[in-house]
Amino acid sequence: MISLVSMGWLSSTLNASPLDQDDVVPLVEQGQVLPLEQILQRHQSRLKGRLIDLELEHEHGRLVYELEIIDDQGVVREYLIDAKTNEWLGEEH
Repeated sequence: MISLVSMGWLSSTLNASPLDQDDVVPLVEQGQVLPLEQILQRHQSRLKGRLIDLELEHEHGRLVYELEIIDDQGVVREYLIDAKTNEWLGEEH
């Protein structure tokens, strides 16, 4: 089960364009992206640990949730999930 520690939408990254939190709510309301709760529920078996950072970004022409999770051994991993289709895009390396 994942526990939400940080809901920080903003951070700098070289490969993507993060959205401001104020931009996210209208996207969810318009059905352009799924609510985070739906994403977490569908992928809970893969997302073990604590959520320490979250971003919604434009990557390769689509909106992607980037979840940074720390597991019980202290290993931090980043996972990518398509924000509109809920498709698992894998682990960021």
